[in-house]
Amino acid sequence: MSARAIEVTVLSPGGDVLGRWMGTPTNSLWRARGQTPHLTVHGAARPCERHGEGWALRLREGERIPKNNARTRL
Repeated sequence: MSARAIEVTVLSPGGDVLGRWMGTPTNSLWRARGQTPHLTVHGAARPCERHGEGWALRLREGERIPKNNARTRL
């Protein structure tokens, strides 16, 4: 079973909004289980955090905004 792509807000380590990004959660049943989505960023699955009405991905120091990959579709 494959999860659908979600759009997340990308935050700097300090909390500034850097943009939006589409990613496919690695934990496909995150909605059904009431978990936070985990996205693969630079080779590691990282949890998202709540941000307004949606989700945000906070970058670590020195990381760049991830690029959308070809397999990510709505």
